[in-house]
Amino acid sequence: MFNNAVYIIPSASFLNPEIVNTFENFSIEDSKFLKSILYLNLIENFLADEKKADYFFVLDEFDCNFITDEFKADNINFHFADLTKPKLLFENQFLKEFTSHKNNIILSSDIIGINQTELNKYFNLLNIDDECLLIGKSREGTIGVFGFNSYSMDIFNCLVKSDFIYNNFLSCTKTLNHFIHTLNDILLIKNIEHFKQLYIELSQKKSMEYCSQKMHEKFTHLFIEYKELLK
Repeated sequence: MFNNAVYIIPSASFLNPEIVNTFENFSIEDSKFLKSILYLNLIENFLADEKKADYFFVLDEFDCNFITDEFKADNINFHFADLTKPKLLFENQFLKEFTSHKNNIILSSDIIGINQTELNKYFNLLNIDDECLLIGKSREGTIGVFGFNSYSMDIFNCLVKSDFIYNNFLSCTKTLNHFIHTLNDILLIKNIEHFKQLYIELSQKKSMEYCSQKMHEKFTHLFIEYKELLK
C-alpha cells in the first residue's frame, strides 16, 4: 500500500443508457461516449507509468452491467456505489482507505488536464504536518479536485452539503482549522461551453502530456460530429 491514494468518482451513471444524464445537445450514445473518454483518459494517464499511489476507480452501481470492453482492458477492479448518496460513499465505503493513507485526492471523472505529474504536485502540497486541504475549482466555482491529509467527517459533511460548490463549502468550513490550497480554472466538461474549451485545449501541443494520440482521436470524432456547436 502506498502513502497516497487517488479516487476517480463520476457525478452520476454514464454507461447505463436508461438513466444516463444526456450531455447538452448530445445523443444518448454520444453522451456516454464523451463521459467514457474523459474517464478512460484518466485511467490511461494514471496506469501508463509506474504507480506511485493507490488508485480507486468508482462507477455508479447501475453501470455494473454496462461495462464496455475498453473499461475491462486494464482489468481494473471497479468500486460500485450509489452516487446519489455521496455521504455514504465517503463515510462508509472509503472511510478505511481515507484513514489508511496519509494523503488522499478525489477527482471528478469529468476533468481534463490531469496526469501523474500534476498529481505529484498535488501530493507535495498536501505532504505537510499541518492539516490542510487542496481544492481545485472550475471558473464557475465547481470543485473537481479535493485533497486532504487528515480525514474529517465535518469536512465531508460540508463538502456534500455544499454540493461541491467552492464558495458554499468555504462558508460551511469557517469554524474548521485547515489550511487550504486553492487551484483555479481546472477544466470540468459539464456543458457545451466547456466542450468548446475542451476543443481549444486539445488543439494545443501541450495537451499531449495528458491526452494521448489515441484519446485525441476519440475526442476528434465528437468534435467533427458536433462541429456546429463549436462555432
